[in-house]
Amino acid sequence: MKLEILSFFALLASVDAGVSYPAVSIDLHGIHNVGDGTVGPFEGLDPIVSWGASASALGVDFEAGATSSIKPTLDVLSLPKSIWGKMRTRAGGWTLSSKAVASLDGSNSVGFNVAADHDEWDTSIEVASSRGSQKVQLCKGFEALGGRFSVNPRYNIQSSNADVALGYDTGSTAVTIEASQSKQKLTLSQELPKGNLLTPSITSRGDFAVAWRKSLQKGNSVTTTLKVNDSICVKWEDGPWTATMVSPMDGFKTGDINIKINRKLDLV
Repeated sequence: MKLEILSFFALLASVDAGVSYPAVSIDLHGIHNVGDGTVGPFEGLDPIVSWGASASALGVDFEAGATSSIKPTLDVLSLPKSIWGKMRTRAGGWTLSSKAVASLDGSNSVGFNVAADHDEWDTSIEVASSRGSQKVQLCKGFEALGGRFSVNPRYNIQSSNADVALGYDTGSTAVTIEASQSKQKLTLSQELPKGNLLTPSITSRGDFAVAWRKSLQKGNSVTTTLKVNDSICVKWEDGPWTATMVSPMDGFKTGDINIKINRKLDLV
């Protein structure tokens, strides 16, 4: 079955007007134990090849792609991880799109997404299904009081749970309220001088978190996120490099630090 699906995407690529070259993403993992000072070895390279292609016909844009591991193995059919396809067109001022993703890791899961966006009306509608969960959401925005208000009701068909997100954004300041029957969350985002962005949040259950993003040169950044009595995360983005360090927290005490390093290589 995997071979037949991959053959279909290869055929699609052969008639494509322009095939994009693959990109290689290499992930390294390591553990550092703060308690006794020992450093665990990196868990080895896990190179992932991502391939994508696109074409246009009859006013419809088509895209297709796949991801695969390139670890040495005799079981070649175990290497593919996922395949996806996407279509997009415009009609009556609406941008209509649909995307399907099939997992090839043995879970046999297929997810899809259907969306409609109208820029002039600042309105979007989305229906998504993934791993047995179906969600529907509507987002409507409008300008008022020197900023943009947004209303985003959401509904999970499987669990029959509904919530809504209300937002107000002036460009430098943003406030978001997310509310359901069981939980409410308030998030404030404020831009500060010299490329700093501070984002605290609190829930009705007393969970507090704060994120501090420092913008660096050439679009790079360092983001530190502290979740009280939960975890601390530092993410450093430097061009094609991304390093993430996460540690659980209990009061002021930290646990093992999980370090993940990602380097993306675009092949041309």
